[in-house]
Amino acid sequence: EKFSKSKQGAYEKPQTAEAYVKKWGADVVRLWVASQDFRNDIVVSEERVNKVGETYRGIRNALRYQLSNLYDFDPAKHTVADDKLTGLDRWILGEFAKLEKDVCDAYNKYEFHVVYQKISQFIAVELSSIYHDVIKDRMYTDAANSPRRRSTQTALHRLVTGLCQMLAPILAFTADEAWEFVPGKPASSVHEATTKPSTFKRSEAETSAWSGLLALREKLLPELEKARQAKTIGKSLEARVILRGSDPLLVDAKTHLEYLRELSNVSQLEIESDGDGTIPVQVVRAEGQKCERCWHWETDVGSSSEHPTICGRCVEAVKQFKA
Repeated sequence: EKFSKSKQGAYEKPQTAEAYVKKWGADVVRLWVASQDFRNDIVVSEERVNKVGETYRGIRNALRYQLSNLYDFDPAKHTVADDKLTGLDRWILGEFAKLEKDVCDAYNKYEFHVVYQKISQFIAVELSSIYHDVIKDRMYTDAANSPRRRSTQTALHRLVTGLCQMLAPILAFTADEAWEFVPGKPASSVHEATTKPSTFKRSEAETSAWSGLLALREKLLPELEKARQAKTIGKSLEARVILRGSDPLLVDAKTHLEYLRELSNVSQLEIESDGDGTIPVQVVRAEGQKCERCWHWETDVGSSSEHPTICGRCVEAVKQFKA
């Protein structure tokens, strides 16, 4: 059935649904259809389908990243209880629980364009820009069976399982393909799985604390970029950040200092409670030496005669690996 009969010069746009499927694949075309608000006029063009194709690649890459970090995760043995999860993992699962509710509501109202918007935004912002980027250090450098790494794998397992089920009505093939690699999956096909509402909850205090940490992160990132341009640092891990002030955000952040350092991807971070209500940020070169394994700058590099080029944390990880 014809989509368009238009011609522009000597170039003829794809004329049929089969042509679009052949060029972009069935799931990209499905995703484009879902992205359109059927209550308004729908315009199809290569430019619009291409844009949706970029979103599709982002979704697929997110699924691949999560699955690739679950290669040694057995849900029956390694799952961490909700109250034992790290703050970062609890944050992403809290945001994911809100996404699940919004997506479920949109499906019930047949607002597939809202499903598309909610999922694509979550993957681009909360996952790709923050969570997936921040957890690289703990996934790649912590000991394989460390509590922090298993906590993150627990979160990744829930994320990829939930995303496959959310995407299944739209990305029928992609969701089922990813589902094959989910450890301990509850059904052989994602289309046979039963979706269960999330029961994950965070307290108002915890939610507020993490909103504050992310707000501080947004203040820090531009200052790190300025330091890079000024050649004070190269990569962000070469930085030692000092925050000063009496802003309530800093007061709360003092109790979550390690999480703020991890979110900012710097080697060292300090908070000094003085000055006025502003939050001046000072970026200097980190103290110590660069660890050859995790690339963090630490003052305890060289403290182990057996492993003189790596930091204390990495020494412990290597010892556990060899044990």
